[in-house]
Amino acid sequence: MTTHAVKLSGCTPEPLMSYLKALGVFRLVAEQADPAAVLSWRGGVAQLQSKLDRDELIEFFVARYRPTPIVAPWNGGSGFYGGGSEPLEAIAGSDVERLQLYRDTIGRIRQFVPASKPKDDDKEALLVRCRSELADEVVPWLDVCFVLGEARVTFFPLLGTGGNDGRLDFTNNFMQRLAEVAPLRADAESTSQSRSLLSAALFADTLVNLGRTAIGQFNPGGIGGANGTQGGFEANSRVNAWDFMLMIEGALLFAGSAARRLGVASSLRAVFPFSVESVAVGYGSATASEETTDGSRAELWLPLWDEFCTLAEVRHLFAEGRAQIDRRQARNSVEFALAVNLLGVNRGVKSFARYGFLKRNGLAFLATPLGRLTVELRPKARLLNDPPITEWLERWRRACSDKDKTPARYQSALRQIDRSMFALANRSEHGNDDSYLQNVLIALGNAERTLSRGLRFAADKYLRPLQGLSSQWLEQADDGSPEFRLAAAVAGIRGQRDGIGPFRTFLEEVEVTNFVTWSPGSTSAVWSNRSLESNLAAVFRRRQMEAFRAGQNRVPLASPRPARLADVVAFLRSETNDEKLASLLWALPALNWSEVEFKLPQTTWSGDVAVPFEFGVMRLLVEPLPVVASGMQWTVGETGDSTQPDPDVFALLTSGRPNPVQAGLDRAASRLKSGGWPIIGHRNRQQAGKPVNGFVPSIAPERLLAAMLFPLANRDLERIANLVLYPPENEE
Repeated sequence: MTTHAVKLSGCTPEPLMSYLKALGVFRLVAEQADPAAVLSWRGGVAQLQSKLDRDELIEFFVARYRPTPIVAPWNGGSGFYGGGSEPLEAIAGSDVERLQLYRDTIGRIRQFVPASKPKDDDKEALLVRCRSELADEVVPWLDVCFVLGEARVTFFPLLGTGGNDGRLDFTNNFMQRLAEVAPLRADAESTSQSRSLLSAALFADTLVNLGRTAIGQFNPGGIGGANGTQGGFEANSRVNAWDFMLMIEGALLFAGSAARRLGVASSLRAVFPFSVESVAVGYGSATASEETTDGSRAELWLPLWDEFCTLAEVRHLFAEGRAQIDRRQARNSVEFALAVNLLGVNRGVKSFARYGFLKRNGLAFLATPLGRLTVELRPKARLLNDPPITEWLERWRRACSDKDKTPARYQSALRQIDRSMFALANRSEHGNDDSYLQNVLIALGNAERTLSRGLRFAADKYLRPLQGLSSQWLEQADDGSPEFRLAAAVAGIRGQRDGIGPFRTFLEEVEVTNFVTWSPGSTSAVWSNRSLESNLAAVFRRRQMEAFRAGQNRVPLASPRPARLADVVAFLRSETNDEKLASLLWALPALNWSEVEFKLPQTTWSGDVAVPFEFGVMRLLVEPLPVVASGMQWTVGETGDSTQPDPDVFALLTSGRPNPVQAGLDRAASRLKSGGWPIIGHRNRQQAGKPVNGFVPSIAPERLLAAMLFPLANRDLERIANLVLYPPENEE
């Protein structure tokens, strides 16, 4: 048998009407003309391959196509209750053989339809009876209109509220369009206008006069209204009758297994194929109001495949009708985008056309194209599927569900997370997933910061601190920047057995045990709306105070990820991005640091990196360091005489006295000299207790103190010792 590949130029992924029209053509040809027919999306249009060539395809629809009985007796405008009954009566009274099922369906409904439009329980009872008593061929239409759940009836946003959109009844409109292009009497013939309209609908190659009729939400560009034509004049809504009919016929593929999926769906919006809750991200006009039921009915993600598929394969795709994240179904547009990245949809689909049923043009909900998403494997996106994130984010989303009562700062934090996640899923660049992943991390950190300033809100909404994130974030979100490495070093500062907490306890009011819990009133938390250097300096001072209260003569800075000395120098020179560093410091403490193994920083030292002298001298007194002579060099060993930290050295930096850096340096020099480690320029006994000669401070005192908080590896502390101390004396 000869097969023909027919390019359906009039069937494109946008608008929604054109996509559904392609499905309608394919379904009807495969069911009524050629079971071997296949369909694909190539070159931006639908491609149909079957035994029908172009002319035979037109002849099939004009002469042999058997319309699906599209009826909605539960709607007032359906024609069953007087008003607008002309098209219904015309079909019921026809004698055309291919309308037999339509006539039988209307007749069967009239046996049990009530005298007037039903409401509430009577309407639900009618829905139940329609589904149980009408012919099997009608059931797919019913299943795409509604789902009978245990709690209530759910309507598919694709068909409004059960086959109607406001005053527009799709079923009555379908019957009107059918009467325009198909003869309803056996002795009548199809008009040439019908063929022209069909050719325009399928191939977009002829100009025809379109009828004035309502199109509803399916084609926003053809809906008419003010400024609907050039010059700003009022335009009428116009539609090709075949466009409308084939569109409705195509919608039946969305019935699938909707009823079966109801039992596993967490949201009633998500029981229909590829339908998820709306999240206003990923398009220019996105606003928070479009996430509410008043602003959006839902979103629909339409699959596009470039390999030819049979109707059975396409039915199966729509019957599955979901994107899966591990064992969990995607519930909103952000999760759907991530599921696509994780190959939750992997049946040959190459991309998805995204539509939102958004309120536009006054009060009307229109199927608005929101862009496309390419199906591409992004392994790093798996980090966003960790339960610590998904569960925390779901609680946050529930907490913000009431848009009118939730403070704007919490909604804004949630939108920032959604935008960053969607950007990772929808990016077009390659090779920089780490930057996009880091943006997600920063958004999570900003949300945590917002939450920490509203502990009453957190308590009311049962929101716990973000915690337990995978240690893989340290590798996969590392963009190679000094800010990320510095933030990791500080965020990893661990707690001590004597009660000194990890860095996080100085950041926000929390208690860290096996879990992180809120601890309102904690005196350890000193971070506030100050500059980064002021906050880091405050954390250092507080940690120093708590350590000395605990009987320690040091500031404990043990971290599994010590900082690079070159990065600390860049911070001292104000060459780092303080805003980025601060944001990362709010995110990285949420990692599960107990599973992070110690890792020395890469050696990037060069003689061109000049360590500020004042920093080097004072840094040797943060912790006891066994600085011992090894030939003509100093080394930091395991044993030996250690430097003795002096809290007064660092107190001088915030004393407010004149030349605080000079004063701190002088005291540090004296402390080191007394231990046998004279600094350069302060060697002789006559200089002990005197100012260090020839020193000109180059670092602001607060930034200098802030830099003391960065953990350093012993090898970098050795470099510092050999830069600021005189070489060991040769005893010979």
